[in-house]
Amino acid sequence: MFSEKNIPKLIILSPIITVVLIAIFIIYFFVQNQNNYFEEESRRAEHEYLLNQKNILKKEVNSVISYLSYHQKKEIKNLSNDPIKRQKELEQIKMDLIKYIETIRYEHNGYIWIHDTSYYLVAHPFRQDSIGQYDINLRDATGTLITKKFIDETLKQPHGNFIEYNWAKPQEKFFSKKLGYFKLYKDFSWVIGAGLYIDDIQETIAHDKALLEDRINKYIRLVVLICFAVILIIGFLSFIVSNKITKVFALYKEKVKKKENLLERLNLSLETKVQEAISDVKKKDRAMLHQSRLARMGVMLSMIAHQWRQPLSKIASILMELETATKFKESSDEKVFSSIKQSNKQLFYMSNTIDDFRNFFKPDKEKIDFYIEVACLEAISLTQASITNIGIKLIKDINYNIKINGYEREFAQVILNLLSNAKDVLNERNIKEPKIFISIKKIKDEVLICVEDNARGVKEEHLELVFEPYFTTKGSLKGTGLGLYMSKMIIEKNMDGSLSLENTSRGALFTISLKV
Repeated sequence: MFSEKNIPKLIILSPIITVVLIAIFIIYFFVQNQNNYFEEESRRAEHEYLLNQKNILKKEVNSVISYLSYHQKKEIKNLSNDPIKRQKELEQIKMDLIKYIETIRYEHNGYIWIHDTSYYLVAHPFRQDSIGQYDINLRDATGTLITKKFIDETLKQPHGNFIEYNWAKPQEKFFSKKLGYFKLYKDFSWVIGAGLYIDDIQETIAHDKALLEDRINKYIRLVVLICFAVILIIGFLSFIVSNKITKVFALYKEKVKKKENLLERLNLSLETKVQEAISDVKKKDRAMLHQSRLARMGVMLSMIAHQWRQPLSKIASILMELETATKFKESSDEKVFSSIKQSNKQLFYMSNTIDDFRNFFKPDKEKIDFYIEVACLEAISLTQASITNIGIKLIKDINYNIKINGYEREFAQVILNLLSNAKDVLNERNIKEPKIFISIKKIKDEVLICVEDNARGVKEEHLELVFEPYFTTKGSLKGTGLGLYMSKMIIEKNMDGSLSLENTSRGALFTISLKV
C-alpha cells in the first residue's frame, strides 16, 4: 500500500526498476539487432568470399591462357619451315607449356588441368597415369560424367563458366564438393579448368563468422556491464535523494501539522460564516423573487388597465345617456333595463379579463404537452390592447404549430415579457411606424421562436449584460432588471432550451430555441 513510510523505498526502487526494465529492453533489442546484423553480415561475407574465390579461379585460368598465348606467339616465329619438323617443334612447345602449367598451385588445394575438346586428358598434376587417355567416362562421386559435362558446357560458353561437382582432394580418399571454372583456348582446342573445394571455402567462412560472432558477443557483454553500472549508480543516487526527501517530508509534515491546527481553528468559525452567507443568499433570493412578483403584478395591473379602459368608457357612456334621459324625463323601464344589460355585459368582460390575467400568471406545477402557437397567441391577446393603444403594428409569421413538452404558462410569460420590452423600447425611442415581429419556424429537430423590433437594437456594451439580474436601461422607476433574467432561467433551466439576443439591421432580435 502507498503511504508516507513507503515513499523512501519507492524513491529508491522506482528508478532502479525503471532502469532495469530499460536495460532489459535495450539489451534485448541490441542482441536482436546484433543477431540480425550477424546474419546479414555472415551472408554478405559468405557472398563476398565466394565471389572472391570465383575471381581467383577466373584469374588463374585467364593467367594460364595469357601465358599460353604469349609463349605460343613468341615461339611460333622460330619454328622450322619443314612441316614435319615444324609439327614436332610445336608438340615440344605444348609439352613444355603443360609441364609448367602442372606446377601451378593456388590457395590450399588449387591446381590447373586441361582436356582437349575431344575429351582427352592433356594435363593434370595428380592423374599422370591418365594423360593422353580418352577421359569421357570419368565420373564424380554422384555418378555424373564430369569430363563430358566440363567440355560440353564450356563449348556452349567458351568465354568461361562455373560448374559444381564432387571430387577427392589430393592424397585423400573421401570426396568433397568442388567449384570449377572452365574456359576454351581455341588455338590448341584445350579446355582449361581450375577448381576450389567448397569445404575449404566454408571453413574460411566459418572462421570469419566465428570472429564476427566473438566481436558481437564482446559488444553485448560491454552493454550489459554498462547497464549494471548505471543501475548501481542510480541506486546509490536514489538512496541519497531518498534520505534528503525523507528529511524534507519530516519538515513538511511539521508545517502541515501547524497549518492543520490553524485550519481547525478557522473551521470552527467558518461554519458559522457559511450559515450566515447561506442565510444572506436566501434572503436575496426571496427579495429577488418578491421583486419579480411585484414586477409581474405591475405588468398585470398595467395590462388590466389597458384592457379595462374601453369597457369603462362604454359603461360611462351608458350611464351618461341614462342620466340625460332621466333629466329630460325620457327614461323608461325598457331604457333602464337595456342600459343595465349593456353595463352587465361590459362588467362580465372585465371580470373575465381579471380571471384571464390571474390564470395566466399562476405558476405551472408540472410539465405538459402544449402547442407553441397557442401559448404565443395567449400572450399576444393579453398585451394586444396596450400595443395597439400606442400605435405599434404586430406582425406574425407562424409557419409551424409545434407541440412541445414544458411549462406552458411560464413559456407564455416569457413571450409576454419579450413583447412588453419591445413595446416599451419602441415607445421610449419614439420610433416612427413602430413594429414588432414574432415568428415560429422549425430547423431540423429544433423550433425557433423569434421576437424582433425595429427600435435600432441594444447598445454593444449592454449586449452581454441584458440577462444579468437587476440590470435595466429603463431606470429604477420603470423597471427592476429581473424580467429578462427570469425569462432566461425559465427557458434554459426549466425547459432545457436557450434564449439569446443579437442586433439585426432593424433592431433587437430575441431567439428562443427549444427541442421538438
